[in-house]
Amino acid sequence: MSVVTRQSEAPKASAGNSQGIGAAMSAANGAAAAPTTGVVPAAADGSSPKVSVCVPVHNGADTIERSIDSVLAQTYTEFECVVVDNDSSDATVERVLGYRDRRIRLVRNETNLGGVRNHNKCVSVARGELIQFVHADDWLLPHCLETLVPLFDANNVGLAFAPRRVVSADESWKARYGRLEGPLRPLRPVNKGSDLVRRYLAAGGGGNPIGEPTSVMVRRATLIEVGGFRPQTPLLSDIDLWLRVLCRSDAAFVEDELTVRWHHDAGSQTSAYKTAYPLDIMLVLTSLVQSEALSPRLRLRAFTLWLKAGARMPKVLLETPRHLRARRAMSFATQAGYLALGRRLEFE
Repeated sequence: MSVVTRQSEAPKASAGNSQGIGAAMSAANGAAAAPTTGVVPAAADGSSPKVSVCVPVHNGADTIERSIDSVLAQTYTEFECVVVDNDSSDATVERVLGYRDRRIRLVRNETNLGGVRNHNKCVSVARGELIQFVHADDWLLPHCLETLVPLFDANNVGLAFAPRRVVSADESWKARYGRLEGPLRPLRPVNKGSDLVRRYLAAGGGGNPIGEPTSVMVRRATLIEVGGFRPQTPLLSDIDLWLRVLCRSDAAFVEDELTVRWHHDAGSQTSAYKTAYPLDIMLVLTSLVQSEALSPRLRLRAFTLWLKAGARMPKVLLETPRHLRARRAMSFATQAGYLALGRRLEFE
């Protein structure tokens, strides 16, 4: 049967990370937090699987079984499936408890941490060396893990990605976003991380040419090292993380589709955060400007794009709902201050 853990607070961190980690997980549960990475190392365990397939979910009862079934159908079997339920109010938990496979581990948050922080929670409770996310409405194709895992035999590889198959009734969205990696081409089986950052910036520094979390496998230690997902970028938290990983490591690429993205209820999150998108881009670019792993030329390119995005802020603020304008203006001012002082942005 599946293993169930109910958590109202985070697991304890190792001694070397206890200060930042404790603050991060306090923030995830609503308390004030100091600068931190947002994720914690798993305790060393000789029985740990190679891969943790992480399923962050909130109210996913209608689709969670399809996602889990796709994990259990993998041709590669050295994995655990960690479902982190973000205080669902539907039958999600009951659906997960219906499985009788000991590779499935259910962790239940007693409060809703928010989507981005719940991804970090997945990483904090995972035991595998590699992380493969599967959103609760997406699924893996059978050879996904078998294809991606060997790519990490090269220690320089921090993430691996592949195109995903899109299932959607919205043909215009599918035509526009069905393939994402175009701005990064030409792509090799293994690509220098800084080269992909350069191509991302050359294309204008927007969008997500790597892909959503379901279409990416990442080395857990590298994810932790660069700071995990940041809640400050609700629309671009994935590419924000991928770029920080690319600043420290290389990326493997597979031409075959290995996952399925189910696109539905188009625009729900995008609409909610529409006017936050330019701020998300600026925060992503701020990380690149500050990255000591990048060349001065790339950092200057990122700064140039940051200035262009900043020039659009007056129009963005006018389009922002009145009750959010002060918060967005403060966010912009804070970012400008961090860049001027050469300080790192605080992570939650």
